[in-house]
Amino acid sequence: MRHTKNHLSILYLAVFLLSLNGLFSKIIPLDAVSVTQLRSVMAAITLLFFAYAGKRVCRLSGLKEYAGVYLVGVILGLHWISFYHSMQISTVAIGMLSLFTYPVITVFLEPLFNKQKIQFSDVVAAIMVFVGVVMMVGDDLNQFDSDSMQGVFWGVISAFLFSIRNLLQKYNHSNVSSDGLILHQVIAISIMLLLFVDIQSVRSLEINDWLLLVVLGAISTAAAHSLLSYSLKHLPAKSIAMISCLQPLAAAVFAWIILDEVPTKGIMAGGLIIISVAFYESVHHVGLHRSKKIKENVN
Repeated sequence: MRHTKNHLSILYLAVFLLSLNGLFSKIIPLDAVSVTQLRSVMAAITLLFFAYAGKRVCRLSGLKEYAGVYLVGVILGLHWISFYHSMQISTVAIGMLSLFTYPVITVFLEPLFNKQKIQFSDVVAAIMVFVGVVMMVGDDLNQFDSDSMQGVFWGVISAFLFSIRNLLQKYNHSNVSSDGLILHQVIAISIMLLLFVDIQSVRSLEINDWLLLVVLGAISTAAAHSLLSYSLKHLPAKSIAMISCLQPLAAAVFAWIILDEVPTKGIMAGGLIIISVAFYESVHHVGLHRSKKIKENVN
């Protein structure tokens, strides 16, 4: 019981750190590919430093595992690019909200990995999340040729990639340490995008921009994704997907305070639905864990 609460606390911290990403997409003057490559480099340096300081071995077990983890890294890189591009061509709220169609995708994809049937409660929770996301997006869904709809399109692409990445990581590479997983993934992204960085724009960055990149890479990438990877080892992917729905609400609040993106009534109403689902998933998972322990003790 106590361990489950600790795992949930770690997940909530990861969600908070990840919710800061929307701000970086707006205040760092680089395109999505360049931001993704540089954040990956910063994250790799951070993770290598802590691995060296802690005398941790981050080598993988063999060629097959390297290929699998680096493929997951490629998927993560494509997720980041589409995610940042979504927010850059629209708004933080639209990019974050469209990304959070991924809980719906996860609920229906996870049975392909764990061979379990989709539960009715999961379908209801997924529908509620989807309704909350639609309410938060509001009238922008009707403007098919607008930047907003383009943002939604790329956000949904990002959501699909993120769901696939999480499931592959959870079910195919659960034996690899959390920091080791994200380390090799950001190395893969750094290499993959090296030739596509806008060198001219990078050269024009100021000191404050570089500091933001360091924070993005070290805190909202290395730390946040290590925590998320840890959560994936100890909590169901669908629970993580639902609880992570707090991200768009937090991001919308940050964008309101810092970027002056005032949330609409739809955002507030949809956010309330999302918070309710996240709370339900937390309580539901703790309850299932307690019931399982009781049955094991009885048997």
